[in-house]
Amino acid sequence: MGMFKRVRFAATLGLALGLASPGIQAQTYPSKPIRVIVPSSPGGSPDVLARLIGVPLGEELGQPLVIETIPGAAGIIGTDKAAKATPDGYTLLYGFNQVATMNPPLYKKLPYHPERDLVPLGLTLDLSYMWIANKEFEPDTIDELIALNRAKPGSVDYASTGPGSAAHLGALLLERMTDTQMNHVPYRSNTNSDLMAGVVKLKLDPVAASLGLVRDGRVKVLAVSAPQRLPVLPDVPTVAETVPGYELTGWQGFWAPVGTPPEIVQRLNAAIVKVIHAPQMQERIRQLGYEPLGTTPQEMADRIHRELQQWGGIIQEANLSLDQ
Repeated sequence: MGMFKRVRFAATLGLALGLASPGIQAQTYPSKPIRVIVPSSPGGSPDVLARLIGVPLGEELGQPLVIETIPGAAGIIGTDKAAKATPDGYTLLYGFNQVATMNPPLYKKLPYHPERDLVPLGLTLDLSYMWIANKEFEPDTIDELIALNRAKPGSVDYASTGPGSAAHLGALLLERMTDTQMNHVPYRSNTNSDLMAGVVKLKLDPVAASLGLVRDGRVKVLAVSAPQRLPVLPDVPTVAETVPGYELTGWQGFWAPVGTPPEIVQRLNAAIVKVIHAPQMQERIRQLGYEPLGTTPQEMADRIHRELQQWGGIIQEANLSLDQ
């Protein structure tokens, strides 16, 4: 074979292999362990759920999932690291709604944008919040809380884990929808000891985080933030029963860096859905106080877009910005 023919053959072969590589890559994926970045502290809810889901998900994919927690800056550090990873399916993000729907309007200098830099793989679960209060707090219901806020604007101190947190934004949403005012008391860490001691009277907290306190009678619960009553608290009303349309529901899910081949996205989504829909996993997630999902990537993308618009409007109206 002449030199010209050998060069042309090599070029043709390279082009053919290049065109075939996405299919070949999808057929052989995964061929090594998959790194999963969790942008929160070790032992936190996203870390616990990532490890719970990660074991059977690794078995379904045929490769182990290696969970790596990268906390800091409201999830920004870990999320940005995942967004900038090589888009080959071997670095994923297991995150929560704040990194995708609350951080973008709160931080104008955010180093990533969820709809530009990350590809949704599927939602794993919903997490609801509940309004809990010190046992001596006078209101027992959301209706009574609203009445107190109207009679004495700004007199009710409510705690949160900081400005821009889900608890803070959920309170702003309640104020906005009821035309009332409360006094925000931000904390840097858990506030349950001060709540039980009466230093602050009220708090919007994830159900899974404080369900034990409610069951032990150490705090009382006024209402849950989900659109329907929860199986774990069937006798507790929703806020929406008093304030129609009120809802604060967090969620968790998987992403991949933008540019990840569609075949790999489909492979990962199919595995995630299968694992989450397994009866044993459904039961375990519900026992922890969450609601299992298992959605398509498009359903996840639609929810992110919708909630970005919702929280963006509330944050803009409150003139809230966390940029330094």
